[in-house]
Amino acid sequence: MPGINLNISSLSLTSDTRVKQVWMDPTLWGTLPEPLVELILVHLPLPQLLPMRAVCKKWNELLHSSAFLKAQRHRTVQCPAYVLTVNEPAFNAFSFFQTGPELYYLRSSSLHCPVSKNWFNMSLDCLPFRDFYITSVAGGLLCFVAQKGASGSPNREVVVGVCNPATRSWRILPRWGETNSKVFNLPVFVAMVVDNFHRSYKIVLIDHDRAVTRCYHSTSMAWTETESVPCRHSFPYYDRTPTSPVVRGTTLVCATQCKTGISSYDMETGLWDSYHVFLPGMHSNVHLVQHHGRILMISRIMKAKYEGSDRVQISELDPKGLRVTTALDDVPLGPSKQFLDHFKVSACRSVDDESEGLCFVSVTTGERWLYDLEDRFWHILPSSPGSKSKSMAAYGGFSVHLRVDIQP
Repeated sequence: MPGINLNISSLSLTSDTRVKQVWMDPTLWGTLPEPLVELILVHLPLPQLLPMRAVCKKWNELLHSSAFLKAQRHRTVQCPAYVLTVNEPAFNAFSFFQTGPELYYLRSSSLHCPVSKNWFNMSLDCLPFRDFYITSVAGGLLCFVAQKGASGSPNREVVVGVCNPATRSWRILPRWGETNSKVFNLPVFVAMVVDNFHRSYKIVLIDHDRAVTRCYHSTSMAWTETESVPCRHSFPYYDRTPTSPVVRGTTLVCATQCKTGISSYDMETGLWDSYHVFLPGMHSNVHLVQHHGRILMISRIMKAKYEGSDRVQISELDPKGLRVTTALDDVPLGPSKQFLDHFKVSACRSVDDESEGLCFVSVTTGERWLYDLEDRFWHILPSSPGSKSKSMAAYGGFSVHLRVDIQP
């Protein structure tokens, strides 16, 4: 499989009675009985299993069979992998800067498997676009926005698509403009919600003029138009980096440009609501993360108007009205002040595969720290092999459950 490197000869077996490691002879695989090969492969984590499809046609057919995939899901620990992205600023971002955040395009990404504790190159070269960025991640799928045509050419059409990085399959959604016309302006907000039970998804999109909200249903394969975006706290905030949608039932919850503003969109009724959330003291822009069914608000505590402290506060939104918060933790000192100046946060499993918490990634350096919510302790996570590569790069990250049983 292109883009993911794995040396099959490096696989090893260890014995409980001997400390010495025995390296497997690659020719041994050809003499093993087929049921034994299937039994070995079915216990591999998905990030390590996917490269095995390139071994031979026989293994490729096996790894695509429904019986094998069903057994693999039941016998293997399906833990979320972590993806670190490296984005470079687009040259046409400056004309867009006055109407929204600076635009970054995805250039490379690396996937970390907490079971094997290894990094893999997660290439998205299957997409026939040079300029694209990931908007949201859910249910093993990636939603992206791309510009068709050569870079630098005027009036490039903007499209929205969905990709499965595990199967390297993708599709472009129908045009969302009026009368099915081409769209040449980037949307200001895009979020995707996946229904794992029905294997379907919805995409909520706010157009560049912020006048109309559109929702795409994968079951009907069509867009529906709903009411305009509320302007009470300005439009929902979106920084054009990969995010996991925060969902409560049929409601999509997102932050706004107001530091303590929350917007919610009911995907059934198509109605927006916007309101303030009480947070004591001054805080920086709020990050929303869904963690074990709870909606957490993570914000940096401010000493003065333009001076941030070295502490981060974690609060939980009231599950009923989403208007009241309960302070869960005042995070102790961990990363440096410079780290906290610019960070992204997502739910993630720790490297020791024993605890879960919140993963903070530095936008400027790509360093990752995990904060354990139970033990109230910071862990330094291993850096990606390609981190700290370019001074103009911006780093982001997200957790993803790789799946092969859902198609875009």
